[in-house]
Amino acid sequence: MSNLDGEHRISCPLHASLTLGCGPDCDVTFEGVGILPRHCVLYRTGERTFQIIGVYAAAQFSVNGVTSSELEVNVPFKFGIGGEVFDVDLAEGEAEVPLKKGGEGESGVGAEGAAAGPRPSRREYLLKPITLKPRAGQRVGEVILEAAPPPENEAPVPTQAASLPALTVEAMVETPLPADENEEEEGESSKLVLVGLLVCGAMIAGIVYWPHHLDQLSAAKPDVVLPPVVAPALAPEATVRACEDLIRAGAPQLAAQMLMPLAEKGNLVAMHRLALALRASGTFGEEVVVLLQKAVEGGRREALRDFVTVVDNEENPARYTEGAFQQLQLAAKLGETSAWMPLGERYEYGNGTKPDIKLALAAFKKARMTGDKRAAAKLSAKQGALDRVAAYVRSWNEVSVARLLEHVAAGQGTFFTLDHPPMEVLLRQEEEMRDRWPLRRIGVVAGAQAELETFDLIKVTQPFQFEVQRGERIARGKGVLVCQVQRDVADHWRITDASDRIEVTELLPAKEQFVSAASLRELKPAFTHEEQVDEARLEILEQMRGLEATEDFKPALTVLMNAMYEFPQDTFWQPFADKLCDRMARQLFMSGKWLDAAWAEQVHQFAEHGSVSAMLLEGHLYAAGYGCQRSAARSFALYQKAFEAGKRRDARFYYAEALFQGQGVTQDIEKAGALVLAFMSRSKHPLEAYLAAHLLWRKAEQDPALWQDVYDTLSRAVEKFPPAKNLAGMVLLNHGQTTKERRTGFAAIKAAAEEGVVEAMKSISQCYLEGVGCEKDLHLATFWKQKAMVTEPPRRRHYTEFEE
Repeated sequence: MSNLDGEHRISCPLHASLTLGCGPDCDVTFEGVGILPRHCVLYRTGERTFQIIGVYAAAQFSVNGVTSSELEVNVPFKFGIGGEVFDVDLAEGEAEVPLKKGGEGESGVGAEGAAAGPRPSRREYLLKPITLKPRAGQRVGEVILEAAPPPENEAPVPTQAASLPALTVEAMVETPLPADENEEEEGESSKLVLVGLLVCGAMIAGIVYWPHHLDQLSAAKPDVVLPPVVAPALAPEATVRACEDLIRAGAPQLAAQMLMPLAEKGNLVAMHRLALALRASGTFGEEVVVLLQKAVEGGRREALRDFVTVVDNEENPARYTEGAFQQLQLAAKLGETSAWMPLGERYEYGNGTKPDIKLALAAFKKARMTGDKRAAAKLSAKQGALDRVAAYVRSWNEVSVARLLEHVAAGQGTFFTLDHPPMEVLLRQEEEMRDRWPLRRIGVVAGAQAELETFDLIKVTQPFQFEVQRGERIARGKGVLVCQVQRDVADHWRITDASDRIEVTELLPAKEQFVSAASLRELKPAFTHEEQVDEARLEILEQMRGLEATEDFKPALTVLMNAMYEFPQDTFWQPFADKLCDRMARQLFMSGKWLDAAWAEQVHQFAEHGSVSAMLLEGHLYAAGYGCQRSAARSFALYQKAFEAGKRRDARFYYAEALFQGQGVTQDIEKAGALVLAFMSRSKHPLEAYLAAHLLWRKAEQDPALWQDVYDTLSRAVEKFPPAKNLAGMVLLNHGQTTKERRTGFAAIKAAAEEGVVEAMKSISQCYLEGVGCEKDLHLATFWKQKAMVTEPPRRRHYTEFEE
């Protein structure tokens, strides 16, 4: 401060600031070593709280002995600058009136009693600072320095700031303190620094809140006309540089207050920096966009990139409006390359303008030329779609259709005349093409085109050439595949719609041997009847292969049904149907359940068209009630029909068994014997031998000489059929002539019981109880009786399970 002696008063209302330095435009001027023209800013943040911020990093000062470039402190405090230390405190007994320099419209007057005037809206964001009239020998501006006392014969001159709250600044020579006082001062300073850091956040929030609070107060106060005041100012360039330092120092609000007067006068650099200061204050406002737009329109090219950044900022509520689109157009027209990427996105999605994929594509190309990776990713979509379609065409040469899942998204569009096909239908279509043409050479050719509907949905036209062959038939030609390719959520391309057109150029050996078609999947050989039968037979064989391992009867049933209806006059399919029905019957007997109720109707159709095994299987279904209502009579009728249709051994067995047991018909032992004994007495088939032994048993009861024949018949089945072992043991036990034969019979019955034959368990229990073929054993008799009660009868065995 220049030539300060004693106490001096300086007006600094709440939320106002003072600029300190050695320059003539400072509110408080000092002389000394190391004092910069604009050294620091003193900002009043509370009733007794001040924040001191160095304008430059090198601008050092001390507060209570602590040297820093930014501090917050409560009065009173000791302020050191340029080698001198001053006591700073508020004057006592004076009313405080708020005065804020270059702020958001707040003003104050002194003891004259004038109230604050109306505060303009922040949307005008260019506010004129309020200054005070200069006095002789005094600094001018918002700071009033009291002059020296007048001579005794002169009256004191009244001042405008007589009643303003003031800071008392006492000049003093810096003298060393005692050690104890020095330690106390350092401790107190450290506490002040810590408190200042904690209060800093609350201070910034108060700066943001205070203008809104004044808006409410100004509405209730009468307008006050302030007297015109003129104050000296920094050069515009110096002000802007100082504000840049303030922004870097973390005080964008202070910088904005200083820049507003310059921006209001039309200074383009100030407009640019003011927008950045407002943006750095944390809240996005439309004034930021307006300021940058005015700076750009005025010729400030340095503001173009910042202009594009704020227009396309996600916090900008008008980001996707027509106005924002026009602002981006303006920036691009003025040569700002960063505007091309957001412009392309606006054209792509129709934000603020009509969607135009061609203009979007052109914008992305320009953005890619500037090195924008986002634009490169957008433009790569076209190549990605082309690559996907080319890979799809090449996959037609593969034997397996498994990789089809990598190329298509089934169920979304039309695939070669199939409307929204599920994946299994689409796979079957591809398999049919491969079966029809075992040899294929299909490749893409030049000339592929991609037409963008959006950057996630592209129409691709891919030319291809083909040569397909089956036996001696060869077809050559070219075609065009048209696809819709879409990007999925995993950023992969999938074909959602496909159709093709082909032009056949060569058919060998003759055109008549082909069915003409417009699509590659409709191109077929024109087979003769014999060739068609062979084709169907090959297809059936393919489906029947490995049937026992997979137990998947549905594909074979479908192929056989198709052949049956396609060739109603032929019977080549019947042996395959018989084999399939036998396999299904064995599965039924083993599992005791029918896998699919719909198969019963297909089995019925086979039976109606002459399949003996289908008749027998349908008879089993009626006997068990699987896939149909249980009916023993219907079951017997089907067994009889099967036997009469082909005189097959298995049909004879089931027909005779039903007669012997009286299932669905009155029991007829004589007829059953006529069917069985003439053909099955010497059979090695366990089921046939067992049934024949039962019928011989009936006769042996009348003619004991036949017991040997009964035993001989059963002995052919005992190794494969445990019930036959039990029956053979009963013959020896009851009709053996020696003790050895009866013991052998007992052993056979026991072996059958141990293999799970319930009837054998009951027999062996009786043997132990009565001592027949063994020693009496009541404990074992009880054991086998109880086991027979809890043991499930063995499952029924199907005729085809045994081989002779």
